[in-house]
Amino acid sequence: MIRTYLAITGVFVLIFSSQAEAKDVIAEASLYTVKVNSAVKYPFGRETKGTALGAAFMVDRERGWLLTNAHVARWSPSSILVSFKNHPYVEGQKVYVDNHLDMAVIKVDPKDIPAEATQAHLRCDQYSVPGTPVIAFGHPWSLDYTATRGIISGTKFMEGIENLQTDAALNPGNSGGPLIDEKTGDIVGINAAGLSKSTTEGMNFAVPIKLACTIVDLLKQGKNPAPPILPITLATTLNDKEMVVGVVKDEWSKYFTVGDRILSVDGDQEARYLSRLLDHMRGKDQVSVTIKRNGQDQDIKVDVPTSKNEAKRLGVQVSGMTLGVSTLADVSQKEIWVQFLDDASVAQQSLFREGDIVLSIDGVNTKSHEDVLKALEGKDKKDVEVIIKRSRQPVGSTRYDFVVRKLRVENVFVVNEAGIQK
Repeated sequence: MIRTYLAITGVFVLIFSSQAEAKDVIAEASLYTVKVNSAVKYPFGRETKGTALGAAFMVDRERGWLLTNAHVARWSPSSILVSFKNHPYVEGQKVYVDNHLDMAVIKVDPKDIPAEATQAHLRCDQYSVPGTPVIAFGHPWSLDYTATRGIISGTKFMEGIENLQTDAALNPGNSGGPLIDEKTGDIVGINAAGLSKSTTEGMNFAVPIKLACTIVDLLKQGKNPAPPILPITLATTLNDKEMVVGVVKDEWSKYFTVGDRILSVDGDQEARYLSRLLDHMRGKDQVSVTIKRNGQDQDIKVDVPTSKNEAKRLGVQVSGMTLGVSTLADVSQKEIWVQFLDDASVAQQSLFREGDIVLSIDGVNTKSHEDVLKALEGKDKKDVEVIIKRSRQPVGSTRYDFVVRKLRVENVFVVNEAGIQK
């Protein structure tokens, strides 16, 4: 009887301890987590016009830096408002938006940070393991500063990006908030997305904080952390922790050949995801890579491409459409795309489509926003002839049609992160 009593008492103590830890973690999270309200008037790519609500958390009080999702801060030029708990919104700005990971760094004036606000502790030294109990914190469906609990289910590679999978509930408003180790209070991820609740249960994802730490550290050093555009394409295998070279472009043909298996990067044998390969290359000129070729292991030194995939958007608004280069890694940086068409605009009436590639305007080849401005100079209220390249249906087809359109030029201005420049 005594042993049974002691065992039961021990269980009660453990349960009480766990509840106390969770309570403390949640209370602390409310001091470093903020609300974020972003607005986009001139969207680029797949983004839409409008506002987005989400979360962020403070990682550097002295600099006023906060971590969040890229889809919360927005890839397109946006205005950002930030609110600490029980405090009014203040203006925020983008420091960096990543084009591989769904993460961004935004900042507020340190003078606007409340005295009681704290700085989150990031687990930068290791990847989180499956089974780790976690708490997801944020503002789901505008239920501000609330938490859900679960575990890390595993690490998954989705659409070329590494994610932490968790069964902790995530809903709209959780995006950009911290995923917290329940036992230590360390941040292990940035809450990002969940699969449709109509078809799945407990399938939610977060950006691994270790990968975000590399970016934050490089920014603090004044280095550009943008991911390089790799001159290789990796083939898909049945093993998600396997990188096999499928296509090699000229500049890397001296290093790799089709069929090479990448075994480690800078000695890291866990670098078996594209995200981890890029993680080792950020901010560097050269890395050491171990490959397996024809059954033999080889060590090679690889020069990291110097051409960076910058996340800052720049475009030209004309007649209700936004023209600009793509910043996607697999898209040419010397093509001008129709990024956005406003409803009932002159451009929409002229039968332009989002995704059209503008080759020339009145005979001027258009490969940059400067080319577009040059072609439109002095053409206000006049018609110009535009030659476009248009992907055939279905969307994403590599076959194109070439189309000529007339456009009445109206209201031309430059759109960038600094705002609108007439």
